[in-house]
Parts: sequence; C-alpha cells; structure tokens
Amino acid sequence: MNAKLLLSSALLLSLWLTASLAAPAEKKSSWVKSQGSRAELQLDVLSKSADWSMDDVDAEVSTFGLTFALVGQLQWRDRLLLDVELPLAYGSVSTSFRADRLGVDESSSAGSLLFGNPTIGAHYARALSRKLAVFGGGALSIPVLTDPNADARATLQATAPARAYYDLHRLIPERFPLKVRGGVEAEVATRLVYRADTAVMLALPLSGGSVDLVLEQGSELEMRGKGALGGGLRLQAALTLTREDMAQLALEPFVTYTPEKPGFYGRAGLLVALDSPLGFGLAEDKVATLRLAVGHRF
Repeated sequence: MNAKLLLSSALLLSLWLTASLAAPAEKKSSWVKSQGSRAELQLDVLSKSADWSMDDVDAEVSTFGLTFALVGQLQWRDRLLLDVELPLAYGSVSTSFRADRLGVDESSSAGSLLFGNPTIGAHYARALSRKLAVFGGGALSIPVLTDPNADARATLQATAPARAYYDLHRLIPERFPLKVRGGVEAEVATRLVYRADTAVMLALPLSGGSVDLVLEQGSELEMRGKGALGGGLRLQAALTLTREDMAQLALEPFVTYTPEKPGFYGRAGLLVALDSPLGFGLAEDKVATLRLAVGHRF
C-alpha cells in the first residue's frame, strides 16, 4: 500500500465520520483517549542483528534498544488539556569482525543511557456525540540532544527506528521540534472503535543543517469485548517531506485492557515495518518492535 494513499484514505474517512456521526454530545466514554486526565508509561523494545560471511571473513552487527516515555494528559479546562512527554532511552550497538587468514578477531560495543527531548503542549478535545470525538493541538520539544557523543549516537541508532519514524521528536538530535496534530475517534459499530490521528512535525536545526518536515498519519480499528479486553490493528505512515523516498509504512496488531470506569489500563502490540528502508520487519536487521503501555485514567 502506498503511504500517500493511506494518508488520503484516512483523512477522507475521518471527514466522513465527522459529518455522519455528529449529534448532541453525551458523557465521555472509556474508548475516547483524547479526553480526561491520564498518566501512562510506554516501553518500546527493539532488537535486531545482521551478519555477513565471505571466504574466511565473518562480520556481525547487533543492536538492542529500550525506549521509555512517561506521558501525561491533564484536563485543565472543560475541553482544554495539557500534554507532557518525558522520554528516556537505552541502547547498545555491538560489532564483531573475524578474518582467519589475516589473523584478525576484533569486537567492539558502544551505547549509553540518555534523556530524550521533553515535550510540552496542549490540545482541544470535544465530543460531538456519544459516538464521535475530535481533537486538535500542538506541542514543542526542548532540545537536550544537542551534541551527542559516540555512545549517545549508538543509543540513537538502536532506538530511533523503533516506532518506524513515528514520534521522532522524542529522540531527534540537534533539532528543535515543533508539532501540530489532530484527529477523530468514533464508535463506528457496537464495540468497534476507529481512531485516526494526523501530525506534522517541523524540526529546526540548532546550528547548520537542513530543516526536517515529517507528516505522520495513523489509523486503527479496535474491537472491544463486553468486558475490559479488546484488540485490533493499527496502520501508520511517516512521510519525510524534505527528503526523497522517505516514506515508511508499519502495521501493529495489539491487545488492550480498558475498564469502563477510570483506573488502570494497558496495551501490548508488535509494530512491524512493512516496506524499505526499515521493513519487512520480520526479516534480518529490520524493525519489529514490541510495544507495551500501562497507565491510569482519573
């Protein structure tokens, strides 16, 4: 599937839902994520390796990355909410090279624990009916990754691709990220929820370099059971508009635990990159990320 086609289809579907489901609003439902206060811990785990062999020469590169993010959403006014993200990453890159004929057997590793770019923002969220909610807002990230050393760059190499170029503002180095976003959430059938989110990130260079402009679009369907359990699929695209051929698609099957009343909730998914350069995600040295999230609504 073409990334631009996905983006266009999702936007058209969102507009159609907004027009067809709008009606007098009622109380908030548990499937509406853009409203209410919540605190959430997100964890992404990405491990991959590649090896090459030719004659008596063997080489291997392995990367392992853990990305943590504390995400908060605080209802400040009736329809205005404050947003915050505090990312933390640990990654390592290990390499080995062996050539028996040359008598060479070397290995090295690099990596570290580092703080990502903290993000603060706000968004407006409104329920147009008991089956449809919309939201829109913006955010800015504080650039703390201003001069990464070799270990920090190894960590970024291991962790930055984990979301298939989505949410790059968290770990993009030497840039000042600004982001605007919006979307819809709708119960399109009994216990079947559709969500669409679109964002534009502008990453301004701190000293030299070029501006990065990234368009993100995600669409997901979640089937919720009569209890708290559910599951679904998310399809997303990230388009780097300032570079050629930088479109990345990814698919995430997931399961959820979401009680109707405020309290703890959770989500687990496997994000698989579908096309180059990061996919196909289940192949060697490609991106298939285990994504976990636990949170509390209040």
